[in-house]
Amino acid sequence: MPSPMTFEICRSLTQLTRQLLETGEHETQTLVLAKGQLYRVTVSLEPVPADQLQEVIDHYL
Repeated sequence: MPSPMTFEICRSLTQLTRQLLETGEHETQTLVLAKGQLYRVTVSLEPVPADQLQEVIDHYL
């Protein structure tokens, strides 16, 4: 299982999500340089239906 994300990563993703939604976007692509390597990054927002909330919460606990 992947390690949990840090608070800083979760906060940054939340800020990105807010910015995307404020501009009416649900997906973005960019390039990121990390550890001397260039990475292509795609972020896609998919709303979670209300009837699936508990399942999603349980998955991340």
